Amino acid sequence: MKRKLFLLGLLLMFIQVKAQPQSLYTQTTFIENYTNLENGVPMIMSEDWITDYGSEIQSPFPFKIAGESISFFVWTGSSFTFFTQAESEDDENVYELLTAGLALKSRPVEIGVPQSLMSYKVEGAEGSRILKIEVRNAGLKAEPAVSSTTNIFMNFQIWIYEGTDVIEYRYGTSNITPEDLVTYDIFLILSDFLIGVKGYDIYNCFVYNDLTAPTFAELFGDEYWNPYRITTYPAEKTVYRFAPNNSTVSTENFNKTQFRMYPNPVTSILSISLEKMDVTDFIITDMTGKTIQKGTFKALENTIEVADLTSGMYFIRIGDTTQKFVKK
Repeated sequence: MKRKLFLLGLLLMFIQVKAQPQSLYTQTTFIENYTNLENGVPMIMSEDWITDYGSEIQSPFPFKIAGESISFFVWTGSSFTFFTQAESEDDENVYELLTAGLALKSRPVEIGVPQSLMSYKVEGAEGSRILKIEVRNAGLKAEPAVSSTTNIFMNFQIWIYEGTDVIEYRYGTSNITPEDLVTYDIFLILSDFLIGVKGYDIYNCFVYNDLTAPTFAELFGDEYWNPYRITTYPAEKTVYRFAPNNSTVSTENFNKTQFRMYPNPVTSILSISLEKMDVTDFIITDMTGKTIQKGTFKALENTIEVADLTSGMYFIRIGDTTQKFVKK
């Protein structure tokens, strides 16, 4: 009898393991010298990085995130957001590359303070090019409001490799401390305080906890990511690499969310296509969690007027599913 129960337990364990989605990325951490990006193409010309997201940057070469081909990317206040290629706007997915989840701003131009820059550059020969995105001398949005100072600074880059789709997060000098993370936590608690790939209710992978010895996690479907947070900021010269395990694996085979939203970014009319009418209430919030709009859908195909919203990033929640959109 005990033997039968043991074998049954093994069978159930095997079934559970087989039911798990295949891992998409392998994460490694290493140390490498950090070099500023020279002669990059500016992404944002103004000093306001919170509401001025700059222009859409078309992918300079074919690459994929979580197995899905990317069309363009844009800065969205606390991360770089990448939009997938799709035959129609309602099939688009969005992936954020989180560099710590901090809402950033340019620092004031003062004597002895280098200019804040956000730029990108493509280097290397065709077939093995690298898209390099840099944020230089960025400030923390919450610091002036909480402490009336602008002393915190950070430097980092994202590298994306042609042909392999490897993503690297590279960190330069910074002075943000674990104590700072606690001090400004009232502003950061609503952020995705992580380093990695965020695909909302489709797929997420990231490092968290103490970043001197980070923990790696992958979440599939609607697993909740908010409890995961970093407790330290990356040390200078640290590189966090996310390498795809298999180029044939894609989130396209995962269960999609229960609604589709388009266009994104949006100017005036946001279209919502429901898969079914079991959940029809919606709520729109801003980055602070403040409710901006709510209502109830009456059909599978719907539109929401957002022309009066201030330019920025917003979230729409229907049932258990949340998606982000950018208002131009």
